[in-house]
Amino acid sequence: MSVLEQLAEIGPARARLEERELELIDRARQAGATWTEVAAALGLGSRQAAEQRRQRLVAAARSRLHHRDLRYAHSIVVLREAVCDLHRAIAADRRWAGRFVRAALVRDTVAAAVDAPAGGLYALAEQAARDLAAAGAKALPGHVRLAFRKVRQALSTKH
Repeated sequence: MSVLEQLAEIGPARARLEERELELIDRARQAGATWTEVAAALGLGSRQAAEQRRQRLVAAARSRLHHRDLRYAHSIVVLREAVCDLHRAIAADRRWAGRFVRAALVRDTVAAAVDAPAGGLYALAEQAARDLAAAGAKALPGHVRLAFRKVRQALSTKH
């Protein structure tokens, strides 16, 4: 492999390393590690630096995902944006888990869809949409209903 071919591999290798770092940060936090502990493990000076590092990693991962989505179709980009809006709406609702029987499952399904590859995104969004439709409009607060409507439109639109 030539030096130029090796240089060309740096970008993809960096992306894989960033994805691994984000995965490990999230696993550490889920296991109960504090931001201060995460910062120390990363060699950062403060908990705020660790949180900011995670935010940058998330932004970079979402940007890569957006570029991958564009290789499929614009409709995938639209669907992912709608799912992200639904995810934010659900996350903002402190009473979400008690709204209907499958609410926690819908929350987790939508969270998984946000970062899923295109095929998984579509399947997860469809499942969440079925569960939300089964719950009925009365079970959903207004801001979630609006976001859900965008997801349904994105799923039904043929581009």
